[in-house]
Amino acid sequence: MKAAWPARLFLSGRPDADNPKHGADGRDGPARGAESRPAMSEYRLKERYALVTGASSGIGRAMAERLAEAGAHCACLAGSPEKMETLREWASDLASRHRVAVHPLQADLSLEDGPETVFARVEAVFPRVDILVNSAGLMYYGDFADTALERHERLLQVNVRAYLALMRLVLPGMIERGQGRVLNVSSASAFQPTPHFAMYGASKAFVLSLSEAVNQELRGTGVMVCALCPSHVRTPMIVNPDFPGRLWWYSLSGLADPDEVARQGVRALKKGRPVSVPGLRHKFFHLLLPRLTPRRLSGYISYHALKARKP
Repeated sequence: MKAAWPARLFLSGRPDADNPKHGADGRDGPARGAESRPAMSEYRLKERYALVTGASSGIGRAMAERLAEAGAHCACLAGSPEKMETLREWASDLASRHRVAVHPLQADLSLEDGPETVFARVEAVFPRVDILVNSAGLMYYGDFADTALERHERLLQVNVRAYLALMRLVLPGMIERGQGRVLNVSSASAFQPTPHFAMYGASKAFVLSLSEAVNQELRGTGVMVCALCPSHVRTPMIVNPDFPGRLWWYSLSGLADPDEVARQGVRALKKGRPVSVPGLRHKFFHLLLPRLTPRRLSGYISYHALKARKP
């Protein structure tokens, strides 16, 4: 007998996810252990304070755009000093267009104290963090045994440790205030093995599992964790000389637009969706099909679908 349809596909939120009352200190909703309540309005983004990692390009930058458009103040993180000049210019324009505070920040999340450095710098410019968007990430294309151990370790530091460390740093304050949202940018790669970039898929599977588990632990607090799981997106992580320009998978999935993915991410934040997979065909490919396909066959298909094609 096949496994039952995953419950997360039917979850669009929790009755106790939010409270429309909002004070100057950001307090919103019940303390831990409060009784569950009837469904309430969407999580309001206006005048919230958001930290967005990976904001110099791709999904992170698009998420900051959409949050600012909705009236949220944003601390936007770049990973390298070389990106700061461009980030400052963009942040200034974003603040001017939407009349919100936008602070460009720089810190290297691949360093052991990277997340703590980020949190300290955000605390210096914002009174609190209402929304955390974990969007920074690394991907290296190539077989596991051919990739340097240092690269594997750096990927784990950015894609795994930085996510969980930033979550751990912001969640106590959110719980105390009775409101908050965390959006972890996972990937459709989390739902099946991903040969040729095995560490990336494994790191995203960790992020998805962690997000769902912590989201359940936060029941009754007014705080939610959402996992955004897009398929391949047209970002510098993929559109670069180190990543194959031709994969068989692209003929089925194409490359998604970062702005559309960000719109889905904002919708997940507002509605309190624990897991969001943008695009109907990707829901079929990554949520339904793996449930109907033997695990071994799923890995075999992924091996060929993700293998670089000759020009």
